[in-house]
Amino acid sequence: MAHAPRERELLHGDTRMIDTHNHLLPGVDDGPRDLEESLRMCRIAAEDGIRSVAATPHCFDGRFLTSPETVKRLVAQMNEEMVSSGIPLTIVPGMEVRIVPELPELLAEGKVLTINDGRYVLLEFHPSQVPAGFANLVRRLVGNGYGVILAHPEKNSDIQGFPEYLFRLLNEFDPWQILVQIAAESILGRGGFSAKRTAKILLEHNLVHLIASDAHSSTGRPPRLSVAVELVGRIVGMDRARQIVGTVPRAVIGIEDEFPEVWEPLNPRRWWRVL
Repeated sequence: MAHAPRERELLHGDTRMIDTHNHLLPGVDDGPRDLEESLRMCRIAAEDGIRSVAATPHCFDGRFLTSPETVKRLVAQMNEEMVSSGIPLTIVPGMEVRIVPELPELLAEGKVLTINDGRYVLLEFHPSQVPAGFANLVRRLVGNGYGVILAHPEKNSDIQGFPEYLFRLLNEFDPWQILVQIAAESILGRGGFSAKRTAKILLEHNLVHLIASDAHSSTGRPPRLSVAVELVGRIVGMDRARQIVGTVPRAVIGIEDEFPEVWEPLNPRRWWRVL
């Protein structure tokens, strides 16, 4: 979907969009197989108005186990390619980590990367359930100085049936200790009806802090955010939409020191549900 110059200015402004969830590293997970496909993804991201990307390969999900050393080596190589290819994109290291009980120990041992070696670790639920005692795990992480980003919870079956869980979870912690990140493809309806509906509910109730591409290729799941930002702007306003792809992720990856003023979470409880 092409945008006229005025519309693109409205979307991007001075934001310089940042994508905090992207599988663009070659040959490490179910993302691109080779460097050529990775470069195609980088060009698409840059053309869409994205200026920084967190490379977040899958880890501890039962299929992939990429080492921190491999991630950092590939990120350095990709940044060299950005310079030599003239692509205006900066890549920072990270991981998308399946939630496991021993996560605090894995972080302490340096086996799990946070986003750009900062405070935040990107976590994903199993697609069908929220693990028991997850809030206690978050408390341990927060107590150790970490923050948590929940990757695409709108795709999780438990959250789709009970989005109030995120409202309750956020209210157990101080602002910005735990962030909710939804996928652009969910907003656009490419992740299915339930994911789209849940993403809209979360946005309407101030339960979303980040939008990310969760890109895996240059075709099926490309690294684009601008169209999703436009749709989000219709729900929460363009100022908030810009914060979700600009101000907040800049603070996450360490470009800025401060988050915006927190927006108060609202309870998406259905009137017929007994709590």
